Amino acid sequence: MAYLKSNDLFGKLAPETLFERVPRPILIADHLLTPDNMGALIRLADNIGASEVCFLGREEEHRLGKVRRAAASSRDNIRWYFSEESDLHKIVPEGKTIVAIETANNATCIYDTQLPEDLAFIVGGESHGLSEDLLSQCDMVVYIPVPGPTRSLNVSHAAAVALFEWQRQMRER
Repeated sequence: MAYLKSNDLFGKLAPETLFERVPRPILIADHLLTPDNMGALIRLADNIGASEVCFLGREEEHRLGKVRRAAASSRDNIRWYFSEESDLHKIVPEGKTIVAIETANNATCIYDTQLPEDLAFIVGGESHGLSEDLLSQCDMVVYIPVPGPTRSLNVSHAAAVALFEWQRQMRER
């Protein structure tokens, strides 16, 4: 079996045709601390075909050069911005379901949950997760089962699992 460049493979498969049937997702991140994680989320959102990434918090608190470096070419491919708004319904367009990726009392396993077609995923900060206020604004809360001894995922890894599970479900519909 010979190596095939990803652009060649995906050019033939055309996975972007998914967005002829379903809206593009939005990714929101709550007060991240690490520029590498922020850049990784921008790149991930670009990979999945999301429409935008919103970072809750103040832009001037971040080293944007490091964020841009971590995002690589994706920094110019997708809209990403900062917002100090705390009302998710002012950020997320009407009609999108807000889905938190978090461990919480009312959370359901992402693999057992039918995800909506039109959604905005929100992930918490690296050390504190999502606040109770933000969780209360979400329409759904899903968790990712972690069987290993370290029971928490890096924020960009959790977002990747959720976004690609959403894509898998949308392809099967």
